[in-house]
Parts: sequence; structure tokens; C-alpha cells
Amino acid sequence: MPPFLFTIAGLPAHPLVVHAAVVLVPLVAVFHVATGWRRAWRQAYALPAAAIGIAGAVFAWLAKASGEPLEDSVKNAARAAGQQVRFGDHPEQGDAAFLWAVILGLGLAGFAVLAAIERKRALPGWAPMAAWAAAGVIGIIAIATMTIAGHSGAQLVWKDVGSFAAGRY
Repeated sequence: MPPFLFTIAGLPAHPLVVHAAVVLVPLVAVFHVATGWRRAWRQAYALPAAAIGIAGAVFAWLAKASGEPLEDSVKNAARAAGQQVRFGDHPEQGDAAFLWAVILGLGLAGFAVLAAIERKRALPGWAPMAAWAAAGVIGIIAIATMTIAGHSGAQLVWKDVGSFAAGRY
């Protein structure tokens, strides 16, 4: 794995890149729902939405790719200290978030192609609306999986901060 996937300026890359995915994926899903239903907006904004969707998928991949070596590093550090660490369902939830981010990016790319075809040819009125609705449903699932993975990751990082601040450690 390339070293840039593990650290950025000496910091773990995972918490840095994951924030891009957590912002871009829900943002583009809402953007698609808001703009894809109207023909003029669909034709103006489908391509930028697809680009943002693909960027969200790339950052989701970077989050997944940087999370795996971070997990190994934390496990090794805990083992060296005679401790055991548990990540719960976070790795699997991150995998699901990545998968749905990719599906959303590809779905938005397909929607952009449909919008381009619609400019040149008359399509049945239901076709763009069905594609808009399908990508919207995928967007909702992508938001849900990203939220679940993000929440479990935040719990892993922040769950003992209150105890530490209160001097219990």
C-alpha cells in the first residue's frame, strides 16, 4: 500500500480523508434529489453531480484503504502494551459505506449520461424520472450507511474522552 494512504504530514490519513467522504456523499445525494427532477436543472447539474459523486466514491475508497492499516497499527500498539482492542462493527460498516458511495457515484454518472441523451433525443417522460428516483433511493442508502459508519468511528475515538477529561485515567 502506498505510504500516503497511511499518513499525511505525520498524521493518520484515515480521519483526514474520511471527512471528505462524509461530506461529499450526503451533499451530492441531496443535490441530486433537489436538481434532478426538473429537465432544465437535470441537464445543467447532472454532470457536476456525477463528478461530485465520483469524488465522494474516491474519498470513500481512500477512507477504506487508509482505515485498514490504521486498524492494524492500533491492534499492534495495543498488543505491544498487553491490551486488546475491539473495533466492533466499524470496519464492516465502513465497507458498506464505501460500496454504497461507489454505487451512488456510478448511478449519478449513468444519470448524467441519460441527461445528455435526453438533450438529443426524445425519451419517454417516465425514463428520466425513474432514473432520478432510483438514484435518489441509492443516495438515501448511501447517506444512511455513511452516517452509521461515521457514528461508529466517532464512538471508537471519542467514547472515553469524558472519562479522561474527568481524571479517571
